[in-house]
Amino acid sequence: MLTRREFITGTAVGIDGLACFGPFSISAQAAELFPKTGRRVVVVGGGFGGATTARYLKLYDPGLEVFLIEANRQYVTCPSSNLVLSGLLPMSAITHGYGRLAKQHGIKLVHAEVTAVDPVGRYVQTAQGKIAYDRLVVAPGIDFIYDDIAGMDTEGRKRFPHAWKAGPQTVQLARELAMLKQGGSFLMTIPEAPYRCPPGPYERACLVAARLKRSGNRGKVIVLDANPGIVSKAPLFKAAWSDLYKDIIEYIPDVSLQSVDVGKRRLVTDKGEFSADSINIIPDQRAGSLAFSSGLVKPGYRWAAANPLTFESTLFENIHLVGDVADRDQIGSMPHSGFVASSMAKTTAAAVVMLMQGKEPLLPSLENACYSQVSDTESIYVTGVFQYDQAAKKLVGIKAAGTASKGRSARYTQHYRDWQASIVKDSFG
Repeated sequence: MLTRREFITGTAVGIDGLACFGPFSISAQAAELFPKTGRRVVVVGGGFGGATTARYLKLYDPGLEVFLIEANRQYVTCPSSNLVLSGLLPMSAITHGYGRLAKQHGIKLVHAEVTAVDPVGRYVQTAQGKIAYDRLVVAPGIDFIYDDIAGMDTEGRKRFPHAWKAGPQTVQLARELAMLKQGGSFLMTIPEAPYRCPPGPYERACLVAARLKRSGNRGKVIVLDANPGIVSKAPLFKAAWSDLYKDIIEYIPDVSLQSVDVGKRRLVTDKGEFSADSINIIPDQRAGSLAFSSGLVKPGYRWAAANPLTFESTLFENIHLVGDVADRDQIGSMPHSGFVASSMAKTTAAAVVMLMQGKEPLLPSLENACYSQVSDTESIYVTGVFQYDQAAKKLVGIKAAGTASKGRSARYTQHYRDWQASIVKDSFG
């Protein structure tokens, strides 16, 4: 971790490394918004990780001043967004505001884009001005890597949506599926792990197939997976595909996407060329851009380095990393999921409060629960518990505490709905 002196003198990293850090873009003359009058934590990013951190900071220490900075006024959840694609839920069911966080918990909301972070002066920069902090929580989610897909320019990204950040692209893809011609084809690509929500693409394949089956469309779902096999809940997904979608889903593993031809709606891979009426490309992923511009990601890495005990950055003190942004190779084996982000948020909030009170944080224990709907009525699930291992110095899964459903069930679908309602209330009030 860089200390203040090391950052200023440049003794911890070379000049080339310092040149890429965002903090230098903050002007000392920039207007200061909301001058500090007490202990303050600023949270950047209003997804499950950021919103839950902000809420639990106030629950653990009501006297703490908490700012939540989020550019958008509403959050659209990735969990259950595949149900929108399938026509089972409207967008309104997965769209949530931030008003209750302010009204019920006294969290100060700032709807703005954070453009830079100064870990020395302890400021974040927005277009309106800079905001000071004692501790900062960075939860920017993910961004996408397109550089290794030739032809994937602006038009390609528009025509072949990822819909992996729920929102306008979810609406676009749902519309394409609703208008798919009789016998039409839907093609989707799955990136190499790690990526956000490991079982999510396979759930998407199921629910698109379910939509075709429900509508009587004799179409096809083609799945090109960059991984050697299904990376999560494999036996359960394979059983669903075999039982329900044998003539609909065509699954091809270990495929490397090389280029796209937007005009011909064609994908070139190491396994040949593919085309379809509707194409959904889910690219490789990395930490949100703010993590890179703020120097929170080591050169050559995709994710931000953090201490698994407190999720504090290993590069800058007083900055914590929550949610998909964190490097799982360093902190432990948890998946990039909404529930893990929520669990990380509570652990981080507790650690921040204790550190600000001069106390030693407790050893973390995190949970994960992940439901996937595989038909119009049935779902499957997997759960996990992760605790800090002193020898490995990481969070590791406790095998005896993890479990998976023995099959698919309509009862699990009700559990899925209850889980969704619960985590949204826990995060957004």
